[in-house]
Amino acid sequence: MKLTKLTIRNFKGIKELSLNIENISIIIGPNNCSKSTVLEALCQFGAKDLNLDKNLYHRHDTSNPVSFHATFSELTEEEINLHGIKASLYEPTGEFIVRAIYQYGVKVDRASKLSGSKEHDLETEGWDGKMGGGVNGSHFLSAFPEVIYIPAVKDASDDIKDKSPYMKTLAALYKDVIHGLDEYKEAQEKTQLLQDKINSHENEQIKFFEDEVQGFLKEVTATKIKFNIEVNPLDEIVSTSLKPNFDFNGLDTHLAHQGNGVQRTFMLSILKGFKMYLKKYKGEEKGTNRPLIIAIEEPELYLHPHLARVFKDTLYSLADEGFFQVLATSHSPNFIDLAKPHRTLAKLSLNDEKNVILSQVNSDIYGLPVQDKEKFQALLRFNPNVNEIFFANNVILVEGDTEVIALKLIGEKLVQSGALASEIYNRTSVVNCAGKGTMYVILNVLNNFGIRYTCIHDFDITENNKKGEKRAVSSLKTVLTLNHKIETLCNIKENKKFVFQYTFEAEMPEDYEKGSSKSFAAFEYLQEKELGDMPNGLLNIVKSSYGIILQQELDHSNAILLEHYNWDNLNQAKSEWTPPDDDTYVICVWKEEEQKAQESISPI
Repeated sequence: MKLTKLTIRNFKGIKELSLNIENISIIIGPNNCSKSTVLEALCQFGAKDLNLDKNLYHRHDTSNPVSFHATFSELTEEEINLHGIKASLYEPTGEFIVRAIYQYGVKVDRASKLSGSKEHDLETEGWDGKMGGGVNGSHFLSAFPEVIYIPAVKDASDDIKDKSPYMKTLAALYKDVIHGLDEYKEAQEKTQLLQDKINSHENEQIKFFEDEVQGFLKEVTATKIKFNIEVNPLDEIVSTSLKPNFDFNGLDTHLAHQGNGVQRTFMLSILKGFKMYLKKYKGEEKGTNRPLIIAIEEPELYLHPHLARVFKDTLYSLADEGFFQVLATSHSPNFIDLAKPHRTLAKLSLNDEKNVILSQVNSDIYGLPVQDKEKFQALLRFNPNVNEIFFANNVILVEGDTEVIALKLIGEKLVQSGALASEIYNRTSVVNCAGKGTMYVILNVLNNFGIRYTCIHDFDITENNKKGEKRAVSSLKTVLTLNHKIETLCNIKENKKFVFQYTFEAEMPEDYEKGSSKSFAAFEYLQEKELGDMPNGLLNIVKSSYGIILQQELDHSNAILLEHYNWDNLNQAKSEWTPPDDDTYVICVWKEEEQKAQESISPI
């Protein structure tokens, strides 16, 4: 079965949060915004604890309970028939919807939802499933996925102790292999004979000891006492001698002596190896054993960039193949990949009341049309730096690398002059959208993800094309449509939009030489210029993009700019052109979410 939704209430730094979970779920956000708390909540959900410490309640307020809810989908027949699930499924859909409520000072109340709304609520209606019985619904724990939590900073020596999940996994593999060896079967027979001999109690010393213990107990009970030895050679062999050794230039070393990056990768590789072993030798079908969720903090930590990429690809592929789900926190744009299905990105932040809030996007990209989604995913795939848009406080979107260089170079000069705060400059990402055809797609994503931005693009209203030929009316109407889409999307969330009068190069004075490389030409030209010598139009666009207030703010609305252009084909294009319906390109998932939030607020 697969975890598809997780809701957390009143736990540590989280007042209320509900996340959609996929095969790969990456959680991002600034420090101290409760990213790790989400992973800890998942661990606590499946833990045996009957009570929680006061310090685990949100702001230490115990008047409201801590609660966890989860929805599991895609259950197999074997899972449906488990003792903790069989009579506990949500009847309308066959999903497994469960919750655990921790009222302070009261033992945990675990239940599953059988009917009614699918919502993760705290009401009583529909929550009639007892998950197979057991004290406090404890049978639920045997059905809950096994969560392997890998924190950001931890000594791996803790994970190679006998009772750690990793060593249990290794032990299970070795026991399975050793059990089939003829030598082991022979040893087991002889061990049984030894055990029977010891337990016959013909030894005078053991008999004396038992009589003494029995004499002390006879006043309390008439039951006779007898000590038996149970010898489990397989357990003894594996638990006392199984140690991972690393051969480093012929020298055997233990895991604790390896670097942190190797340690973390090794822990994950154990789980991968065991899953592959079961698949190859035990005919394991995906999902037929207890589900596994890897909850890992900052998987990019301690890894060389190339190894980090391999680690990411391995982790994603294993999740895609159904071996386990991954819930990870990250500060690395390179660890995000929305290019395939069943992946989601959740950004946590704090609002004005210091409560954790969520913005989320999955590989469906808010339901973008297929062609637009493919454009966006291709851009992410071939330019991972675009992922910075999800991390930045402020984003400036441009069409190409030339503009990226100009914005950054002029931004540095503004910082040096004191006109721009270094903190604002450092927290602004200038992103190459690879043209307007992808730019308007990114605007949809940013609008729904709740990120502020400034959009800068070429106006592209020219009388002649690159060959020096008159622009066709149809070509000009295409430009009008694309410019209109960008402006509409920027205006929806009141983000700024500026344009170059034709292209970036057209903003430059006559002494500007393009050269063979447009990007390098811009760098060479601008680095030698003082701010006072910069092209005024370009400088004002850059200043305003970084949030510097101008004496007269720029108004680059399409309607105003088009008044400056006048020739026959353009006039014909304007007269014939009609704007596209907003519904054909504007994605407003954020409006739907706001509507749901309003509806969930009870009237006073």
